Amino acid sequence: IFDFGNVLIEIDPARSIEAFQTLGAQADLHLDADFFHDFETGAIKATEFRRALRSQLRWASADSSIDRAWNALLLEIPPRTLHVLRSLRAEGYRLALLSNTNPIHIDEVRRRLGPFGYGEFARCFERIFYSYEMGLRKPDPAIYAAVDRELGITSPAEVLFIDDNAANIATAAAYGWRTLHFIRSGYAHRMAALEAIACR
Repeated sequence: IFDFGNVLIEIDPARSIEAFQTLGAQADLHLDADFFHDFETGAIKATEFRRALRSQLRWASADSSIDRAWNALLLEIPPRTLHVLRSLRAEGYRLALLSNTNPIHIDEVRRRLGPFGYGEFARCFERIFYSYEMGLRKPDPAIYAAVDRELGITSPAEVLFIDDNAANIATAAAYGWRTLHFIRSGYAHRMAALEAIACR
């Protein structure tokens, strides 16, 4: 089970913070406020999320400007990543994706990849679990249990969970999943770790 950001897709949250600052956000804006969490669990819709963000800005901003700033943190899904995922799938591994995310980001990923490209990506996985669709967010232990139920997994130790967030990893390990913590040390390091999995 793979995380998405900084495991399969490159992200840089500082880019969104800088983009919001150009729209008049204070220098101390961070992406861990309650309304970000609420958006990622589906507790609020995009309209409410934009309204909450707009209240942090000194200047009026259109929805498109807010979305563009929010999506600035998304970089790319390197082709090599898709190759590794396809190789794992071909070797018989059951693959799933579990991501704390929101509809604005996923709509942007779909737009950038296009219908064919996103379809190719999605077909790498047996299931894709997005937090905003599940109403749960990592590291809540309930999200790991929900994934197990949906995949029909009766022994958590059968799962290898790959994530870049230490809190997510710690809670998943306490729940019973085996874990691999992706350290944010660059794309080459992460791909080497993925390819090592493929060779096991």
